[in-house]
Amino acid sequence: MASLNKQQKRAKRAKAKAKQINIHGRKPAALDDDLGHLAEPIPEYTLAMFSKMRDAEAVSRSEMLSVLLTNLAFIIIDHPELLDMENADDEGMAATHLAADMLIDYRMWADGMDRETAQAWLSEPQFIADFGDALDVYRESLEAPEEKAE
Repeated sequence: MASLNKQQKRAKRAKAKAKQINIHGRKPAALDDDLGHLAEPIPEYTLAMFSKMRDAEAVSRSEMLSVLLTNLAFIIIDHPELLDMENADDEGMAATHLAADMLIDYRMWADGMDRETAQAWLSEPQFIADFGDALDVYRESLEAPEEKAE
């Protein structure tokens, strides 16, 4: 197990990354013919997150999104190479694209949807509103401990 100092630093980096994730105003992911997107083996850390998301989704969509946001921040810290900086204006946009890709992959994994149907689900106005609400709640939860410490 990592030292307390290392855990605190990791949590601080996760908070910073989580604050950068923003789906509002996100450019829609381009539809493509990449039907073999999930043909590659899914990494263990992604499968673990997807399993947690599925369990949380049985409770509510907001719970599922909360699990995504929490886990994605740590995944980005552990695997910064997942951020596609070549196709994004900044790190926040790259994190947003990764979140969208993870949600599409999750829906394809959980329900066997094709990529186009999963992207349409992600683009539904109600889903975007739910994601925005979950992001606001998540950001508030990150800021609350900082306010108490001051």
